[in-house]
Amino acid sequence: MVNRNGIGAKLFIVVSVVLINSLGVLYFARDSINLPQFLHLAFGFVEAQLQGKSNQESLAPDALRSLVEISHGQKGLEAKKNYDDYTQSNSGIGEHEAPHTYKCLDKIKPPERKTIYTWTDGKGVKHISDSPRKLNSGTSVRVAKTIDPEAISLNFLSHNLPFNVQGAVRERVQQAIDAFAHVTPEESVVPVVANIRSFSDKDAYEKYSKRFNLATATSSGFYSAGLNESAILIRDNEQTLQTITHEIMHTINRYWYGQVAKWLNEGMAEYSETPGVLTNSLWVNHFKSNQPLALTTLFEGTESSWRKQPHQFYASSWAFVTFLMNENQELMSRLLLLEAENGCKELSTKDIQLLYGGSIAALDNDFRRWFRSNY
Repeated sequence: MVNRNGIGAKLFIVVSVVLINSLGVLYFARDSINLPQFLHLAFGFVEAQLQGKSNQESLAPDALRSLVEISHGQKGLEAKKNYDDYTQSNSGIGEHEAPHTYKCLDKIKPPERKTIYTWTDGKGVKHISDSPRKLNSGTSVRVAKTIDPEAISLNFLSHNLPFNVQGAVRERVQQAIDAFAHVTPEESVVPVVANIRSFSDKDAYEKYSKRFNLATATSSGFYSAGLNESAILIRDNEQTLQTITHEIMHTINRYWYGQVAKWLNEGMAEYSETPGVLTNSLWVNHFKSNQPLALTTLFEGTESSWRKQPHQFYASSWAFVTFLMNENQELMSRLLLLEAENGCKELSTKDIQLLYGGSIAALDNDFRRWFRSNY
């Protein structure tokens, strides 16, 4: 007589093995296919447990809010000559859905048992210590200087962008990474795959956006860290080009530095839009009638303050990153190095002061002196 209990046990084992194998396949393919949000949350929770995170900070609700790292909302600029109309429309600037609360799963804290740290400083000297290095204003950074174009792979998920626009995107992204190569820590450069999903139909774009629980619909683009995908609404060629370049910069920042302070993340993305000819930036017009925010206000800006003054925060972020890229690349390199090494933390005002080697007031004076002479 067949033992029903034995058959049931075997069936349970077979089903369990199939289920576990299926989940494993989905986990490793999660960046290349669209998974239900509950699976992303489940995978994120398991990763956090395996990484020994003790500060769960209500992981499930936070991850639901921040599964999508909205990067730009991308200005909704009509044309640069129509700046006044753009300002009145306020179409998309700052339309972020908690972009920097995405759980930092790609920055793994060293295990507590780890007691030996090694690193190579900017002069090529290798160090071995029982404590991690402390970065300060004297830290020398080995920068990449040049970045191989193959390091950034662009994957167009849709087929509605003209070939000339795709080529222009590659060229603009290369210009941006060529500019940032001079401040990027050599050890941070890893291969990046940037996935771009473009929509020619606004209704289709907005319908797709609703899948990500956005509080407000972004006007032209957003970046999903959970899917490693930028969704773009196609407009005229120049606007589309700027939007895609901006979102790809967020992808690069995520791969190279992990979780980044919002002012730095957005400032670098804004800078990347017109890396060669900064006078083409929309923010030049903005500063004809506005002054940059005080640096302390910029560094300590909350999500609420960004929503209340989106133009000022975006413009000031762009202006300060432009200042660093032109006047103090060593400080910029140290900021990026610390972001790459500080786990899930973001740069604080105290960190910036330490890396600068002076007060924030002094840094602000340097910035405004440069700003007055250029704008």
